[in-house]
Amino acid sequence: MKKITALALVFNMIFLTGCWDSREINELGLVMAVGVDKKKGSGIYTVTAQIAKPSSASGQGGKSGGGDQPVWVGSAEGKTIFEAIRNLAKFSSRRIMWAHNNIIIIGESLAEEDITPVVDFFTENPELRMKTWVAIAHGDAKPFIAAKTGMENIPGISMAELFRYHQLPAESVATDMLNLFRDYKSETIQPLVSALTLKTENSPGGSNQVELEGAAVFQGAKLVGWVSPEETRGLAWVRNEMKNAIIVTSGVGKEKQNLSVELKGARAKVAAQVTGEIPSITIDVTAKGDISEIDSPTDMAMSELKAKVEEESVHVIKREIKLGLEKVQKQYKCDVLGFGRAVHIANKDLWYKNMADKWEDVYPQVPVIINVSVNIESGALFQEPTNIEKKSGKD
Repeated sequence: MKKITALALVFNMIFLTGCWDSREINELGLVMAVGVDKKKGSGIYTVTAQIAKPSSASGQGGKSGGGDQPVWVGSAEGKTIFEAIRNLAKFSSRRIMWAHNNIIIIGESLAEEDITPVVDFFTENPELRMKTWVAIAHGDAKPFIAAKTGMENIPGISMAELFRYHQLPAESVATDMLNLFRDYKSETIQPLVSALTLKTENSPGGSNQVELEGAAVFQGAKLVGWVSPEETRGLAWVRNEMKNAIIVTSGVGKEKQNLSVELKGARAKVAAQVTGEIPSITIDVTAKGDISEIDSPTDMAMSELKAKVEEESVHVIKREIKLGLEKVQKQYKCDVLGFGRAVHIANKDLWYKNMADKWEDVYPQVPVIINVSVNIESGALFQEPTNIEKKSGKD
């Protein structure tokens, strides 16, 4: 019995002691956002990190006490991304920890040159999460990391929340490192990556506001151009990223009034028809929705109103899809919608025999048929808006 007790004490001493390489939270600098830049013609990377200060970042909202800023922003250079990150230690008083990073922002000039070093570093580092958001900056990434933006106490968290709610305006895409890596390595689709702009608000302090709008179009590892917010909406329909969207129709009734239509459960199916040297693509979009706002009176019956709104909604969606297609298929010639993947699925043998090696030349010539169906399930709570003027002589 004494031997058993002694063995138990030995095992407790071995297995219940603290981890030899543990790091206390008050000794760490938790990265909230990181930006990577590289000037054209330069071999030097600049890494800018936004690091939370635990003593002052006590919450996600409100102001930090004592006038102390909740984050510290540091920037360092190096011939590689890893060297630049290690050079942060020259003036950082804490060991930098990357596991809590919310977003990776890539500068425009670096994206135009090659994003391969960024993808390699942030996918091969075991301390980093593949679900971290990724965005391309209009201009350098450094000002975005340094900007005090959003409603949260920590700007990096504010930027991450933009991705969470991006489907409400539906004029952007939400890209994480896992999705970027998948498309970057794919043979049948090109990356379409989140885009960030930095705007100065019309306020006395001239504060900055980071906005998630539009998208960056890639050909392989290089940025080739941008799509506008409206063009991005068109691409989002095809990419099945319009789960809940508002569209405005303006051709209803004699007065051509505006109506807001809330669409839910939108679905798109992309299929290829391979009958000759040039395949064709059919895009079928279906959506259900409600009339949520009418800005002027109408004498139309509800059944007639719904039918007209469905017709106008189809027109709006088709126009948005065509806008996006015109930019990525005709101008940039980048297959960000997976048409090549659809051809591969339709006829694998033909894809590898005749299409894979010359898809960049074939893709711009591919005819696209767009079919849209919208079902308006219910109207507004009141058919007539409440702002109708009362008839004279009545209260």
